Amino acid sequence: MRKTTSRAPASVAENVETVVRVENETQRPRSRSEAITDVIGGFVGTISFVAVQLAVFAAWVVVNAGKIPPLAPFDSFPYPLLSSITSLEAVLLAAFVLMKQNRMGMVADRRDHLDLQVNLLTEQRATQIIQMLDRLSTRLGVDQQQDEVSRELGRRVAVEHVVEELHGRLPDS
Repeated sequence: MRKTTSRAPASVAENVETVVRVENETQRPRSRSEAITDVIGGFVGTISFVAVQLAVFAAWVVVNAGKIPPLAPFDSFPYPLLSSITSLEAVLLAAFVLMKQNRMGMVADRRDHLDLQVNLLTEQRATQIIQMLDRLSTRLGVDQQQDEVSRELGRRVAVEHVVEELHGRLPDS
């Protein structure tokens, strides 16, 4: 992990450091099989993998067409062995990609839950600040001229009410 000199305020640098730490923890594989799955799943989506595949298939066809005399053909046209190997490879690669996507989905879900918690804390703090400003302005005799929206911002909203409202308005899937 590299350290850089930050020009940001200390609170920002501390928050960035926390985000980096949390991100590093989620990226650290939990087991050897997950690490292998991540490496394979990451490699199959690269141009290097495509190039290797094309080279192997081309070599297979050239050898089995009898173009390299020291090597005897072992899978004649239409290359049933190559087809079987390719089918097995496709099934295994699909499984590796799905496992990697599942892991990425779990990491994304954790990030979403963290984001929700931060948003809820922010909403609570903002409501407290609005209420405090309202009390201060009342105590100091400042005319607030609040409209309904401004008064609504100062009220605490229970998350359960938001969830109920969403469930009531969203179509069933």
